[in-house]
Amino acid sequence: MAERDDLLRVDQTGTVHPVGRTASQQLRARAGEWRLLPSPRDLLLFRKATGGAVLKLAGEIFTPGALCDVVALVAQSNWKGELIVLGEAGTRTVFFEQGNVIGAATNVAEERLGEMLYQFGVITREQLDTIVQTSATSGKRLGESAIELGFVSAEEMYPMMAKQVEAVFYAALRVGDGTFFFFDRFDEKAIGRRHNLNAAGLLMEGARRMDEMQFFREKIPSDHIVPVPTASGKKVPEELQAVFAQCDGKRSIADIGRRIGELEFEVTKAVFQLLNAGLVLAKAPRPEGAEAIVEAFNAPIALMHQTCDSAGKGSELRDGLSRFATGGGIYDPLFMAAGPQQLDGTFKPERLASNIAALAGDDPDSWITQLMMDYVGFGLFHSESLLGREAHQRLMEAVSLMLKPLQNSGAPSGVEPSGPASSIAPPAARALP
Repeated sequence: MAERDDLLRVDQTGTVHPVGRTASQQLRARAGEWRLLPSPRDLLLFRKATGGAVLKLAGEIFTPGALCDVVALVAQSNWKGELIVLGEAGTRTVFFEQGNVIGAATNVAEERLGEMLYQFGVITREQLDTIVQTSATSGKRLGESAIELGFVSAEEMYPMMAKQVEAVFYAALRVGDGTFFFFDRFDEKAIGRRHNLNAAGLLMEGARRMDEMQFFREKIPSDHIVPVPTASGKKVPEELQAVFAQCDGKRSIADIGRRIGELEFEVTKAVFQLLNAGLVLAKAPRPEGAEAIVEAFNAPIALMHQTCDSAGKGSELRDGLSRFATGGGIYDPLFMAAGPQQLDGTFKPERLASNIAALAGDDPDSWITQLMMDYVGFGLFHSESLLGREAHQRLMEAVSLMLKPLQNSGAPSGVEPSGPASSIAPPAARALP
């Protein structure tokens, strides 16, 4: 059902034609002369006709953590150069020299320096807006403007810039769908301030964070979760007191992080420990708007695909969901150019929101919630025959937790507002051809 917009076609004369819109846009942005480098039959590799750094490594990314081996090679070989990682969220660049990470760059909004200062609670959102406006007017770097405005001291700024480098590095490791390129040199001007962060140490920490966060996500799907204190009367461990003190039943994990100057991983870990100790409960805020609702469904959809892929049953799940959607009639126009994406079965929120706006009546949120709830419900129904009983039960429990924020919106088919995981039952499943 998904329509690819990145397709090219090479005709019998050797002429390259863009088929999809993305392919056309990317080719137009690269007008000029290129050299065709020798490559295997199933791959085309072009580079500018003149100049450019040497491309030492390149490849596709199909799973989070796939870059760990690449980074390990770069670090152990003491290579100098830049690692460019292109994923769905944007482009990240990490600069290496003599086994150290000396800088990073990103165009992902939440990883920009200003957003990092806000996420750590160093500045307010209003101050950030002022800094951005000042930088745009003066042409100065955001950090310079923040210091000149008196919002951040130079002593505070430098360690925050180092934390940004770490955050970009960890985010690059987590990319699960994209491409990477390592070049043997970089433009010194692109770095700004140099840091000397041991690449091997960062790699070990990044791998640990990925493993632990995957474990935490079983109970805490996102940083929007609100920890609510219980009346357990238990003593709070000293190392968790700072986070627990901020748990008022209203603040999310992201909010708590800004108040105590910690990022998502550290706060999520603390809340996970508080949950296990019975000191807090996890409450998920209900998403509003079609895009937010699709985002909320993407997490359980990706988990279903990941679980079935790990069991070697991913293609069967995709085939079953495709037949279910085609048999449902409404799903073909709903999913047009929105997905499901081949890697993890998720959807493009902005496109799906646009599609539902053209299809639904006065309450598109209820429409999209019911349709996606039926879709996920069938996926769980179908996966029962693909997975073992224990694996399927774990999947059901995890999906139920993820869908709790959506269980009271309109009349989501087959989901009891306060029922157990087994309450997710797809009545539409009987319509499968």
